[in-house]
Amino acid sequence: MSITGFSLANSRLVLFLFFMLTSIGLALYPSYPSQEEPTLPINVTVITAYHPGLDIYQTESLLARPVERALRELEETKNITTSIRAGEIHISLEIKDGTPDYAQSWLRVRAKMQDVQNSLPEGVSGPFVNDSYDAVAVMTVALSAPNHTFEQLRNKASELRDFLYDIPGMDKVTLHGVTEEQVTINLKPFAASKFSIKPNDIYLQLHKNNTLDDIARVNFSDQESRIYVRGGYNSIDDIKAIPIVLPDGSQLPLDTLADVIRTTAQPLNTAAYLNGGQAIVVAGYMTPGVNMVDFNDRLRTQIAQWEYDLPAGFQLKIITDQGEVVNQVISKMISTLLETILVVTVVTVIALGLRAGSLVGLAVPITGIMTLVVLRVLGVELNEVSIASFIIALGILVDNPMVIVEDISKRINQGESGKSAALHAGKTLGTPMLIASLTVILAFAPPMFTDNITAIYMQTLTIVIGVMLIISWFVAIMLVPILAQWSIRKGKNTSEQSKLSRLMMIMSRFWDKVISWPKAFLAGATASLLLSLFLSATIPEAFFPPSERSQMQISLELPAGTPANRTAEVAQEMTRWLAEEQRFPQITGATAYVSEGGPRFILGLNPPDPAPHTAYFVINLSKETNVAAFVSQLRAEMPPVFPYAKLGINPFFMGSTPPGEAAIRIIGNNHSDLLQAAATIQEALSKVDGTINIKQDWEQPIPSLVVNVDQAAASYAGVTREDIFSALRKNTLGESTSELREGEFLLPIMLAMPTDNATLSQLNNIQIFSQSSDKTVYLSEIARVDTEFHPSIVKKRNLRPTLTVTALNPAMTSKELVSNIAETLEQVRNTGKVQIEFGGEIEESEVTAEAIFAFLPLCVLMMIILFIHKYNSFRKVVIIVLSIPFCAIGLLLALIIFRLPFDFMANLAIFALIGIIVSNAMLIIEQIDIEKDAGKSELESLKSALMQRFRPIMLTQITTILGLLPLLIANDPLWRSFNVVIMGGLISGTIASFIVVPSLYVLFFTKKAARAI
Repeated sequence: MSITGFSLANSRLVLFLFFMLTSIGLALYPSYPSQEEPTLPINVTVITAYHPGLDIYQTESLLARPVERALRELEETKNITTSIRAGEIHISLEIKDGTPDYAQSWLRVRAKMQDVQNSLPEGVSGPFVNDSYDAVAVMTVALSAPNHTFEQLRNKASELRDFLYDIPGMDKVTLHGVTEEQVTINLKPFAASKFSIKPNDIYLQLHKNNTLDDIARVNFSDQESRIYVRGGYNSIDDIKAIPIVLPDGSQLPLDTLADVIRTTAQPLNTAAYLNGGQAIVVAGYMTPGVNMVDFNDRLRTQIAQWEYDLPAGFQLKIITDQGEVVNQVISKMISTLLETILVVTVVTVIALGLRAGSLVGLAVPITGIMTLVVLRVLGVELNEVSIASFIIALGILVDNPMVIVEDISKRINQGESGKSAALHAGKTLGTPMLIASLTVILAFAPPMFTDNITAIYMQTLTIVIGVMLIISWFVAIMLVPILAQWSIRKGKNTSEQSKLSRLMMIMSRFWDKVISWPKAFLAGATASLLLSLFLSATIPEAFFPPSERSQMQISLELPAGTPANRTAEVAQEMTRWLAEEQRFPQITGATAYVSEGGPRFILGLNPPDPAPHTAYFVINLSKETNVAAFVSQLRAEMPPVFPYAKLGINPFFMGSTPPGEAAIRIIGNNHSDLLQAAATIQEALSKVDGTINIKQDWEQPIPSLVVNVDQAAASYAGVTREDIFSALRKNTLGESTSELREGEFLLPIMLAMPTDNATLSQLNNIQIFSQSSDKTVYLSEIARVDTEFHPSIVKKRNLRPTLTVTALNPAMTSKELVSNIAETLEQVRNTGKVQIEFGGEIEESEVTAEAIFAFLPLCVLMMIILFIHKYNSFRKVVIIVLSIPFCAIGLLLALIIFRLPFDFMANLAIFALIGIIVSNAMLIIEQIDIEKDAGKSELESLKSALMQRFRPIMLTQITTILGLLPLLIANDPLWRSFNVVIMGGLISGTIASFIVVPSLYVLFFTKKAARAI
């Protein structure tokens, strides 16, 4: 018994099962997990290590190289990208795509870093491994308090963090912009001479009075009791009141000998600013698998409740809310989905009549709702990609119920009973529909076979379409026949049928000509294809489009060597300038993060590496703002106002690199060769009209003061290197003597000298106290201070020095920009001193395309095996395959007309077209075989098949095209080129099917040698 026969025989059971699955899908929807983008496995971790006493060359040789070599020993290592500054390294480790278990890889990385610690110099902090790059903050809020101290602001932010942890579904909460503070003790100028007190005496007394040693225990009343010693430093006043014992045995409070003040820790570690005022940003991260919209609703409610109890003067502002973004995205896509269902239903009702069309319209939402059940089991979340996949699948899956309903209607009109028509339609069309559905699934399948991260991003599309098409097939052969046998009645001749008859007469005469002159029509179709390929040279190439979210980003880079304090001043000034409503009414908030990139609130966020002279800005815009136009406006207006800063002003984007930005990697062993090559390339880029943001990532050299110790003089004076280090620390940053404990926060107590030793002469006059001889000498007596210029930063890729030049031209793609300087690049290569590679968008595009196209032949081969199994004829398979390329005519013209680039999504759409368009040729050949079985000749069978299949093929393809129209009108940037390619390709491919297929069939099957081979 066939599946359709079983369904008709057990109609009540089948109806109940479909009703139950549909009800489950409807019940799942309200709490279905949702987010903006698909969850991706992140194959990157960052390793950091620090040693403040190393210069950049020592850092590279003693710190970076051992860590790099240890990482290279891991078999899953793909790329090692190293940033080296004096005393610190940041290494980005990318492991190979397809690594079975990333968590296990991170454990192996941590084990390697523990092993390498023994080979690093004494005093190194780290290496530290950060493998949480896939964590995305669902909400960030800025807490500010203009009329309160930073201590009060910090304590309130900590309180908010603890409060948010009580929300169900909260994974973690982080604080950003928490500027470290310290207690600074500045000895008064007269203290040393008047009281004969030495800095080291104060240091030792402060340290001894605040230690936390092991606590003693005693037995008291047969019970062990712990002994606590109170009297440590709990406030600034406690420190000021500390009695300092003088050499004569008398005591004085510390504030008599020194100024004790609370200050920002030096050097500044980080800071955050909102609209010109200092703030602390609190970021909340959601547990995976939770509905983000519902979670953020609870989060907003809890934050509002907490804000209500805030003291006067505190302000709380939401910076980013992914729940709102997801809600907008999903609402927009659901609206588009409903419009698609309406369009499909209306088209089918018009084409098939009210009863038959309503059956098709009913089958579509039932399929979609049942798909939710399967996707929930598979762990697929609702996001922009999955919902768009629903929309795309609707236009494709409508073929199955439409073909069944159309065939049942035809059989009933020919006199069969409803049950007989339903049974025979299911038996006859079940296998061809299954093969057609599997063919479409195989066309979408290449992303499933690759481990490339970008391809994985689109695996949701493959899964959704695959599940929906299979469910659609079951709906078409099980549910639709049951309903059709009861609802479809024998029709009457209508004026519409008369019009169709006239159209078929016209098509009949047209096919007579095609059959008579097959070579001429094939030549014409081929000429059209070649012309479209020639015109395609005008289509630019891209990777991913910019995002249209109502936000933008700015990276700030001051000259290398600029202290973080100055960067903070500039960042604060910039946020104040940007937040002026009269100047920029489009801006609703400007947030800056100094020396860090802030929380990651979208997966593709790539802020600059942490450095004292850098800052990162997130600018919120009103919803009606044209982001691209406003970005152009700021690119024109900001540089003249901040001429001392390098600014990267960009919209957010969907890939991991800015769209259109060219990245040129220069690799070599000699630093001067790298810098010279970079200067040559930068000069060439500057001559390309409209090119902006031209920069290289090695920055400029910075001056360093090198103390060359005269070992003989130092030994004679009894001064050790430790004495010199101690004196330099005290006279520049100060020396930590102890710490002030404020709840969970610890503030170092720094002992500093009263002079500001900022000049070379003052540095030479620093007094060095000898611990062994109890004498003091000037630094100039035992050492010479020289000025040397060292690199600010050195970058390496896979253990080789690598300098990257980047540039952006808004009027060009990255490939077009690079092609404009091709001659210069070739000249640089020909020097033989350096190698040139392309990174960024160009590299990602090529790597992703290579990964996907590598599996396209496998998918095509599997399709061909299906065709051969079905038809047992090579010639028929060749006809089907040769009908595919003519889709290119429409898709290329569509891209040209809509002025869209050939990007990653356009490539993906071509795969989809292959699966969709072959169904036309399959249906025609299937019908030819049916007509031949009825006793007709080859040509009669061909002509009859064309007449029989014209209407259903046109109906299904028109429905698919119109079903994609709402998604095209929605103008979502991610799906724009995908829709245009599908719609354009279907138009030309469908037209070509009625020309190319009959022409090839005539050539292959109407000669004497037309036997199956």
